[in-house]
Amino acid sequence: MKSKYTPLVKLKKKELDRVERDLIRANNAFSMASTAVDDAYTLLSTLSLPVNGSVSELLQSQSMIQTQHAEIQQCVESLALAKAQQLQIGRQFKASMIEYEKFKYLETQEIQAHKAKTKKEEAKMLDEIGVITYKREPL
Repeated sequence: MKSKYTPLVKLKKKELDRVERDLIRANNAFSMASTAVDDAYTLLSTLSLPVNGSVSELLQSQSMIQTQHAEIQQCVESLALAKAQQLQIGRQFKASMIEYEKFKYLETQEIQAHKAKTKKEEAKMLDEIGVITYKREPL
């Protein structure tokens, strides 16, 4: 049964589905950024300074360690950005869910009111039919 809220419910459902897909993407981005940070720290832990050798080897090792620190910093920044985006989309998802539930509730209430009105009219018609058949004279 359709009500005046049915198109709005469909629209809010589409919006809710879109935001839910965005939230899933944001969760995946956060997970990937977290994994990248862990991998960068793991790679840093494998790097070490040479104990003996030439100065060029020492400078090369220091350069690799500095590069890895820069990569870690970049990964941490992308992780913070992904977390912020995840929180923002989470709030948007919550607001969309509330809007959808609100219009779904209004639609349900209108349908129930219509059913109650129809039931009342049917009962009234049955009463009229009962009175007509009771007062009818036999042939």
